[in-house]
Amino acid sequence: MNLIAIIQSRMSSDRYPGKMLAPFLGKPIFNHVVERIRETKINLPIILATSKEVTDDPLVLYAKHLGLEVVRGDLNDVVGRFNLTLRKYKCDAFFRVCGDSPLLYSSLFDTAASIFEKTNFDLITNVFPRTFPPGMSIELIKTKTFLDKENKIINKYDREHITQFFYRNSKEFRIFNIKCSKPISSNLKLSLDELQDLKTLELWYSKTNKNYENLFPIEKK
Repeated sequence: MNLIAIIQSRMSSDRYPGKMLAPFLGKPIFNHVVERIRETKINLPIILATSKEVTDDPLVLYAKHLGLEVVRGDLNDVVGRFNLTLRKYKCDAFFRVCGDSPLLYSSLFDTAASIFEKTNFDLITNVFPRTFPPGMSIELIKTKTFLDKENKIINKYDREHITQFFYRNSKEFRIFNIKCSKPISSNLKLSLDELQDLKTLELWYSKTNKNYENLFPIEKK
């Protein structure tokens, strides 16, 4: 079983430009994302899929400093960037990782990988429906399924949000949803979209004594 992690990220956020390299708990946000992936029990090659825009040059340099591979493509065509990445880095399935999630739940990667190894799902996720907070999303997509459907993902929204096509046409695919066994507050948000989120998340993190993953037990099947 050959899996990779693809981080989709850019510096030109409308609400929080440059947030990927903004400091969070003493390190750039992007660094935290990479560390969470590297804490998994599976050995995942990590690739940054970003744009060719000059604004993303600093992110590319930092990613290479961390030892990541980089693929660059169209700013607004995320599906196209993933297609380029998957043509270059062969794999059975790939994790889609958003760069604005510094508190990713590493165990979710391991759980998804274990399920994929034993089954034949096209997409393993925890957002269909969501029982984990935003910022802890996990999506493991079978490469063949994605590449077979890539040319059918045609509208602008879907090209930017690569898994929406699969959720909207869920009857055509085998989708498994990982659930949290403990209800969470619908107001809890662990992703970073704007500067205020950074301050809120640092405060929340300080109150959990760094054991935040224990707050979100994974439902056992």
